[in-house]
Amino acid sequence: MKLSTKYWAFFCLPFLILKDIPLVASVPLIRVKRSQVRCEAIGRIMGRGEKRFGTKSLICEKESIEVLNGGTIDFLCYSSGKILKLSSGIVSDKCPKIETINANCNPNNVVGCFRPKGGTEESDEPTIISPYSTSTLNPRPEITWTPVKGATSYKVKVESYEFRWEKIVNQARLAYPSDEKEFQPEGIYTIYVFAYKDGNAFSYDSTPVNLLSIASQEEIAQNIKRIKELGLPPEETVLDIDAIYASENLLNETIEMLKSHTETATPSRNPSLYRVLGDRYLRAWLTNEAKRQYIRAFEVAKSSNNSKELQKAQEGLKMVEFYNQLPTRRNGAQ
Repeated sequence: MKLSTKYWAFFCLPFLILKDIPLVASVPLIRVKRSQVRCEAIGRIMGRGEKRFGTKSLICEKESIEVLNGGTIDFLCYSSGKILKLSSGIVSDKCPKIETINANCNPNNVVGCFRPKGGTEESDEPTIISPYSTSTLNPRPEITWTPVKGATSYKVKVESYEFRWEKIVNQARLAYPSDEKEFQPEGIYTIYVFAYKDGNAFSYDSTPVNLLSIASQEEIAQNIKRIKELGLPPEETVLDIDAIYASENLLNETIEMLKSHTETATPSRNPSLYRVLGDRYLRAWLTNEAKRQYIRAFEVAKSSNNSKELQKAQEGLKMVEFYNQLPTRRNGAQ
């Protein structure tokens, strides 16, 4: 009888121990890569303290988080490019989904659509390519534009309330002159490119550019540093940094970053990189460049059976076709 009692005690002991282990001790779910979620991720958990999701996890729209002990966690919001402190609740209430289509200019709303950049390679007027947008972190940005048919030279002029300079060149690019004053934080500048033939200007393009404030530059640098410290896969790091740059309209910075990861000896097999680069070119109204990237994204997505990115690439190509049908403005010489 004593042997039987010892036997049952030994047999039941594991069950008694397991009964007292809390179910919440399960391993948190970690979704680091965009390929691991079926949704369009709206951001990433940057710190510890969420009950169900681990640090680095991507969060989908309408998903809720449950922060332990009624506290907050750091969360990188893709639409704002900010690191937010979130308490328990639906994440998209504080961090809405990114709108991928321009609400002011799309096939369902053509009122107000007017393509600001006219011209293609060897057209009758220059189109400033870079800086790609009106905001920059670079106080000495390179200036590039499309070549103009019949032009023998170009004049580049930069002016603001602070200073003005101009240079004559024979090619469709100009490194910012080292002997000229650089852009200042929060300053607004206008870049002009004039096309000349036989000493006469016959067409031009212009774009405003502003250098972000020192406070904005420091915040962006700090957020990028925190992303890099997560130790994410390289392509996920790039896409997260792109969200920060894109939220501040820093197309120059993000396009150059994305190009450095797609124009490599060993091409990336991640269709998101090509598709996002296409999105950024389209936002800069450079439809030829956008189309090339969308085609690459389509091919890579198709070969890897990535239906989500395949659909996005197709949508991007449709937007390129729509943009190319918009009227362009013509700039005569000034």
